[in-house]
Amino acid sequence: MLARAVDRPFGQGVLWKIEDPANDVAPNYVFGTVHVTDRRVLNLPMEVKKAFGYARVALFEIKQRGSDAALFRELVLLEEGQSVSQYLNSDQLRLLSKAAELYGIEERALHRFKPWALYSMFSVPPSEAARKKSGKKMLDNAMQTRARDFGVPVFGLETIEEQLALFEEAPDNEQVAYLDSVLRQLDEVEVGFETLLQLYLARDIDGIFELAIENMDAADSAAWDSFQEKFLDRRNLNMVDRMQEHLQEGGAFVAIGALHLPGELGVLNLLQSKGYRLTRVY
Repeated sequence: MLARAVDRPFGQGVLWKIEDPANDVAPNYVFGTVHVTDRRVLNLPMEVKKAFGYARVALFEIKQRGSDAALFRELVLLEEGQSVSQYLNSDQLRLLSKAAELYGIEERALHRFKPWALYSMFSVPPSEAARKKSGKKMLDNAMQTRARDFGVPVFGLETIEEQLALFEEAPDNEQVAYLDSVLRQLDEVEVGFETLLQLYLARDIDGIFELAIENMDAADSAAWDSFQEKFLDRRNLNMVDRMQEHLQEGGAFVAIGALHLPGELGVLNLLQSKGYRLTRVY
């Protein structure tokens, strides 16, 4: 497993200045986020605040829309008459029952959800789930709100439809493998979440990458390879293409999940391969 981390480019740092040597425009910035509500993360470092304050435009994975929640609710449920028990073995159903108790959700209600939706639900610990339910904003959403408050145009690099389609197109066995990876870590979910936050606050993105691999490999080694290709590599290529127009005009602030930054097919390496000059700021 550690061998995968060898020579992974751009594994340290969360804020990078992106300049085009052939184009005399204001520098751009790429900031790696983590999709959580924790106050330690929302309290942005001064270096990030400064770069964000200079932004001409702000780019995020998706641009918030009022209809997103309704679309999500529409897609997460199985067809009438179906149950997630059709996809899970007895051990997984036992763990699902445990998750229902841990998160304070009626177990019968959980059986109506698709396996990928349950994976998404239990990818965060009960404490984080409770904060989100109470209306606390994740870092990305809080930054979008701040940008709008200051009159900075906000753009999305993807749509919620595109993101959800990645889950929808995943074969049943892959969806179950994703779900199994989180169900088997219910006892350590709060500790694992704190480990993630500590790695992020230390700007150790490579460490977060290894943690993600370890968590999913615990269930199915093939699941990680599929997950990386589908949810990271493919999306990185699309996002880099879609940010080009804004980068060439200069003054763009790009905020995307930190796992999109490192690696051969990470956003930063892809930008460098296009001729941009990258400088780690924080």
